[in-house]
Amino acid sequence: MALRPTVGQQIDLALRRSIPVALAVLLLFLGILPWNTHTLGPVNANLVLIPIYYWTLYRPRLMSVWSVAALGLISDLLGVSLLGVNMLSFLIGYRVAVSQRKIFAGAPFIIVWGGFLLMSAVAGLAQWLLVSVLQQTIVDPRPAFLLYMIGAVAYPPCAYVFAWIQRRSLVRVA
Repeated sequence: MALRPTVGQQIDLALRRSIPVALAVLLLFLGILPWNTHTLGPVNANLVLIPIYYWTLYRPRLMSVWSVAALGLISDLLGVSLLGVNMLSFLIGYRVAVSQRKIFAGAPFIIVWGGFLLMSAVAGLAQWLLVSVLQQTIVDPRPAFLLYMIGAVAYPPCAYVFAWIQRRSLVRVA
C-alpha cells in the first residue's frame, strides 16, 4: 500500500513543477521593461524562447504546449506585439525544439546552443514575416537580427542558471 503525499508535499511538488513556466514569465516581463528600445520596431526580443527551448529539451513535461500557448497569449495581451504573433512564434519555436529533442537533449552544450540558435532563427523569421504581412509592409529586419543576437548571447547564462535550478530543485520532479 503506497503512502499518499501530504498536502504540504503536494504543494511543494506543484510549486517545483511550475518553476520552468515561472522562469519564462519572469523573462517575459524582463523583456517588456522599458529598455529604451523603441527603435527596435514591432519584432521584439524573444527571451521567452530561451526557457521554452531549454525546458522542452530537458524537462518536456514541465513545459507543455499549453504552457507555451499561454505564454504567447500573455505576451500578446500585454501589447508586446500584434495579437497572435508571439503565440505563433513561441509555438513554432516549441515545435522545432520538440522535433529536435532527441538530437539535442544529450549533446554537448555547444551543439545545444547551436540548436537554440537554429530554433530562435526559425521562430524569429516566422515572427518577422507575420508582422510584415499583418502590417502590409516589409518591416526593417535589422532590429530583428539585433534581438536575435541578444537572445544568442543571453542563452548561455540563462542555461547555466536553469541547469543549476534543475539540479537543486527539480531532482525528484517528473
